[in-house]
Amino acid sequence: MDELLSKCRLIKNAFNIDVQVVDKRFQTIYHLSNDSEPLILVEARKAIYSDLQKALGEANKNSFCFHTDSFQLSYLAVALHENDQFQGMVLVGPFLNERVTDLFLWNILKHNRLDHNWFNPLEKFYKSLAYLGQSYLSISELLVNIVVNPRVDSKLITVKGEKAPSQPVVQPQDYSQSGMDVKLRYEAERIFLHFIEIGDKENAFKAFLEFAGDFSYRVPGNPLRAKKNLSFSSNTMSRLAAGRGGVEPQYLHAISEKFALRIEAAVAMSELDAIEFNMIEEYCEAVQNFNVKGHSPVVREALMEINLYFKESITVQSIADKIGFSRNYLARKFKEEMQISVIDYIHKKRIEEAVFLLEQGRLSITDIGIQVGFSSYNYFCKIFKDVKGITATEYKGIKQ
Repeated sequence: MDELLSKCRLIKNAFNIDVQVVDKRFQTIYHLSNDSEPLILVEARKAIYSDLQKALGEANKNSFCFHTDSFQLSYLAVALHENDQFQGMVLVGPFLNERVTDLFLWNILKHNRLDHNWFNPLEKFYKSLAYLGQSYLSISELLVNIVVNPRVDSKLITVKGEKAPSQPVVQPQDYSQSGMDVKLRYEAERIFLHFIEIGDKENAFKAFLEFAGDFSYRVPGNPLRAKKNLSFSSNTMSRLAAGRGGVEPQYLHAISEKFALRIEAAVAMSELDAIEFNMIEEYCEAVQNFNVKGHSPVVREALMEINLYFKESITVQSIADKIGFSRNYLARKFKEEMQISVIDYIHKKRIEEAVFLLEQGRLSITDIGIQVGFSSYNYFCKIFKDVKGITATEYKGIKQ
């Protein structure tokens, strides 16, 4: 048992993942844990013991079992044998194979029928877990070898190193023989940014494929970092193009910040490819949805206020006071240019957000009404039907 405990400590320290030893009667022998796991997740883990035991009992001793529960928490299990008889198992986990996002957490709440008050506690716990992705397969191989084979004590030997040889200087690719290729690429880049500026998503995708190249030589030995740098550059160029397309800085900052974090957190080339296409899509949609060019100053400023604060308790008077124009002048100019009154536009924005939340299936209709800015449930239901032609309940039923 001392040797087994030593092996478990090795696993815990190497991978920063909880390790548990369970006997064949599902009694915990010991558990190396940070003790921050919510009780509901502890019970969910106990519920998988019998399935893991059955799978491992029918397999040879060099097997491991991988399981992901309804909370999207993953575990690895390796059997413990004595005289070829199953005696229990070593359970490693929980860990994650998917990045933690709001949508990821809301889907967990919905699938397990949990109240939305669980969101923050689960988010805090999940963000403390190790994210393994597909590397769990390699870790599983190590786990089997550690558990099955006898432990060998290691000895540390230090060696005084000589001065490290200087790294060869990698010169940029010589474009002197391919000047036309460079010109074509920058022309494709110009066209790509033009399509971002006008919000043409389909053609922006096509143009992006024309100018995206291989710049791995810029970071020798680390192609992922090279591609991340290129993605950061694409994010910056797209943000500037969307700004020229009329999107306000507040929106651009939020989009740019979000994708910068996603790019840095990416662990695979394919993940960066997906991020780049999502980025193009979102910048184009921002130009389509939040372009305030072509309007008079009073309407432009009113649109910015409404687009930013429609979920709050705003009125025509509060907007007029904020932007420094009279209420009557604002109302008249807004109706002239937008073909809709200020109040109707606020209602339209709120109902668009309510529709999005209904389709996510996260909140009750009452909570959605409050979240999008309505102080009364009945008034929210009335406006929803006025705008969409059906009630919020009917809409929710259609989308489920």
